[in-house]
Amino acid sequence: MAPSNGQSVAISVLLGCATHAAIHAGYVGSASAGEPTPGYPEAVIQWGVQAGETCDDIAAVLYGSSKHAALIQRYNRVACGPGTTLAEGLTLVLPAEVTSIPDAKLRSMHPDVRARPAGGAWSPAAQGMPLLTNSSVNTLDEGRADIEFVDRTRVLLAPNTLVVIYGTASRARVSKTPPAAVELADGEVKAALAALRGQSVEVAASGGGRVSASSRDTVVQRRGERTTVAVFDGKAGVTSGGLSVVVPKDHGTRFVGRAPPARPRPLPAPVEWTTADAAQIALAPEGLGVLSASWKPAPAAAGYRVEIARDPEFNDLIAREEVKPDVLSFRAEKMPAGAYFLRVRVVDREEYLGVGAVRRFHLVAARAAGGVVPAAQEITANPYGIIELTPSPALELSLDDGPFGPVPERIDLLQRAPRALRLRERGSAAPGAATSLPVRYTKVGAVVSASRAAAPGGPGGPAIEARVELQGLAGVDVARRVAPRLFAHLPGGVRSVALAGGDRGGALTARIPLPREALRPGEPLRVRLDVADGRGGVLGTSDAELPAAPEAPRAAPPPAPPAAPVLGAYLPLLPMSGVADGLWLAPTPPSVAAVGAAAARSGGGWVAAGQVRASGAVGPLGLDVALRSNPAGEGDGAGAGSTGWFGARARVLRLGRSELELGPTLRLGVPMADGSPPLRIEPGIALGGAAGRLTWVADVGARIRASGDGAAVGAGGGAAGGEGAAAGGEPATPAVQGFLLAGATADPAPWLRLHGALDLHLVDREVRADDVLGGLSAGVEAGGALFGALSVRVSPWRDEGEGPVTAQIAVGFREASP
Repeated sequence: MAPSNGQSVAISVLLGCATHAAIHAGYVGSASAGEPTPGYPEAVIQWGVQAGETCDDIAAVLYGSSKHAALIQRYNRVACGPGTTLAEGLTLVLPAEVTSIPDAKLRSMHPDVRARPAGGAWSPAAQGMPLLTNSSVNTLDEGRADIEFVDRTRVLLAPNTLVVIYGTASRARVSKTPPAAVELADGEVKAALAALRGQSVEVAASGGGRVSASSRDTVVQRRGERTTVAVFDGKAGVTSGGLSVVVPKDHGTRFVGRAPPARPRPLPAPVEWTTADAAQIALAPEGLGVLSASWKPAPAAAGYRVEIARDPEFNDLIAREEVKPDVLSFRAEKMPAGAYFLRVRVVDREEYLGVGAVRRFHLVAARAAGGVVPAAQEITANPYGIIELTPSPALELSLDDGPFGPVPERIDLLQRAPRALRLRERGSAAPGAATSLPVRYTKVGAVVSASRAAAPGGPGGPAIEARVELQGLAGVDVARRVAPRLFAHLPGGVRSVALAGGDRGGALTARIPLPREALRPGEPLRVRLDVADGRGGVLGTSDAELPAAPEAPRAAPPPAPPAAPVLGAYLPLLPMSGVADGLWLAPTPPSVAAVGAAAARSGGGWVAAGQVRASGAVGPLGLDVALRSNPAGEGDGAGAGSTGWFGARARVLRLGRSELELGPTLRLGVPMADGSPPLRIEPGIALGGAAGRLTWVADVGARIRASGDGAAVGAGGGAAGGEGAAAGGEPATPAVQGFLLAGATADPAPWLRLHGALDLHLVDREVRADDVLGGLSAGVEAGGALFGALSVRVSPWRDEGEGPVTAQIAVGFREASP
């Protein structure tokens, strides 16, 4: 709704009911008796009136008795009084035989309609019910009704309208004047004749007064006791209170009760449109069109009546509404395709209805296959689509500046690509009578990409694989309407191939074999690719540079075997003992470097010593070193002075991924400070294996003192003699000892390793009997390349002065996490 100079009225419904009733009269050709004539409830004939004939004469000849003269008035508005002659040459429509039928029937209705027979009570009306003389029909607030009389007169009742059926003739007597079709009790009736032919439509006003309209458009309104008559075509005679007046075209009169009618006065003039008063033609996208108009304010207007109809006589009304004087525009939405008529009438302060200003509209149903029609005044379509129109016999169409002709059902845009469609009413050749609807074409295109399909000598030979993405062609049958092809500009000429695929909007593909001229070893290939439709129109182009054909691929080196797992602990505990300080070693040493410290209960107090450890392997050969500082603390160190252990091992057996390893070991213990144990040699055998996340290692061997007499070293650094030393409780370095170390590890997580081991030492001392020493150790190692280790050893079998518990902590770097 587009406002103009104030408010506006908008109607967005397609079904409406006018606040009026329309009366139609006419006649048809004759038919044989006994067979209903189309449009009539019975068989009818035509009778040409001769000079001096009366209704009685015709009834006597046709029906055998003048008592049937009332049948002459069933389908004819004539006076049939005694001795009253009919107009010579008048053609009458008469029943073919004597019948008795209802005066009218309720042809159609909507809810909220009631009816009352003569002398009866009101009851709900039903579609098709018969209506006899003096029956009443009343439409309530939401009701509408269509009453059809036997003479084909139709009365359309709007809401809140009450009429009394008078029928087509009086059954009791032959009247001197034509009987009224209806008596208007309340509401509005439009009296309209299809053709005048000297006839009139009679409407009686309840309580007095009568209107005889020789007119195609006379409106009779009754509100309370006041009856108003407005004549917009022909003339009407108005009788009330014993006086009569003739109301000419575009004039009106009124009377109250039985009072005489007022002198006819001019009706309000038509409104002036603010836009050109020409036929409006627009599109109805998806069958939903829009009608709009605006007008200038009229002097002395108390309001306006706005009506929409499908016919120029406004008998087939869609909607009617009376609006306030500040409403100066109109808009109707959701209108299907077809011809429409808009009429605006002024209602003045005396409630006289003015002469109507009428505009004609044509809504054309249009759709674009493969495109859209988004607006009422232009068409947006795909250039490969089809414009589909609903032909209208009232319109003509021209493409661009071509000749006008009937509106076609289809316009194939592949055959014709018009810039505009021009529509006009049929036969309207005046300049400016046509409405031009521009045609906007959607943008279409193609994106092309290419790659080499195969190297020379490959399957199918060398070729280019092209991929085409079409754009803007949704809903179009690409294969039939577009028929795209790919053109490749190659060194040896232009190659053309059809594009395949594209199902459900997917990409199109093509394979273009390469000629010998395009095969230049080591050089990139430059090619231009064009996508064109079946008419030769280019949709897209691409300049591609493809790399030189690749060389034959070399055999890939076999993958490196996975690294063997590490057996045992990375940093096993190094006891703070001059006798039981054996190391738990795997056949293959891990690559690790670390520093740490150990603490033990010794000589009645706690002592601690630092250590530096490193190991690694080159193939099956492994090296390791462990340096321990002099102990410090309240204890005496249990003979564990600063010592350096240097070892080597050679793996002589490995099964699978270290499922079993075996190798000899040799270590050399070197004193690093005064008071340290003497030089020692330690040969042995290391055995181990891995099973999933578990590993095990066992070491067996001997330790031989290579220098010194094995006397123990005191806390102050002085050496004591053989037996005296033993008597003092100081442990001595044995000349020979054997050992067995065995344990296992488990990896709960890739960064975590748990380990436990048992160590046993068979000691041969020179100063005392053979002895067995041993302990149990457990530890944890966590981290990645940088890791930490913590371990604890419990010594159930130990030297005198050696504490029961030893703890070690270290941090270092390793080649990889477990």
